[in-house]
Amino acid sequence: PAGYLISQHDGLYGYHGNYYDYVLGGNGLFIEARSDLLSVCLPIAAVPVRGLKDIEPRVELAHGLIPNHLWQLGLNLLLANAHQETFLAFTWEGEYRLRLPDQEQSNMNVKYSTLPNTVLDLHSHTIKAFFSGTDDRDEQGFRLFAVCGNLTGRTEVRIRVGVYGYFNMLRWDQVFQGQLSGAVEAPEEGCEI
Repeated sequence: PAGYLISQHDGLYGYHGNYYDYVLGGNGLFIEARSDLLSVCLPIAAVPVRGLKDIEPRVELAHGLIPNHLWQLGLNLLLANAHQETFLAFTWEGEYRLRLPDQEQSNMNVKYSTLPNTVLDLHSHTIKAFFSGTDDRDEQGFRLFAVCGNLTGRTEVRIRVGVYGYFNMLRWDQVFQGQLSGAVEAPEEGCEI
């Protein structure tokens, strides 16, 4: 599944994997993956490696940023059910769509079915917006993940990209069109691309 590449000044050397590649560059170790929905190169370990070419981190949604009206619709669904955790999926079906799949909800967790062509998983917490240890274990695929919290107060949102268990935080404007409204970005925690 994994490939191993070295970023030299005259190109990449090594071999590509079926799912992702580890890439060693002058500025550290990265993981790179592509799908029909997403292209990502994210840092795993920042360490200088003399003689190699630096690598630029990136996150690119293949079909552009997700429309803001879908965010607003999703946030309204979460707010309408603020005392239970809820799961929503932003999918690509010739255009971006917001889906509410079958799920079992409680005030402390939500169990859900994943949907094909999901670009972004969004779930709510009844407390602050953070990625829990359970989230880390559940979110082992290759996609974007978001969490909304504090839905009965000053609503927060946190977004990250996941590449098979490696994560990096993202800003709102890297994922959605327009200005963030109805929530604030949660205080920074961890790395950001």
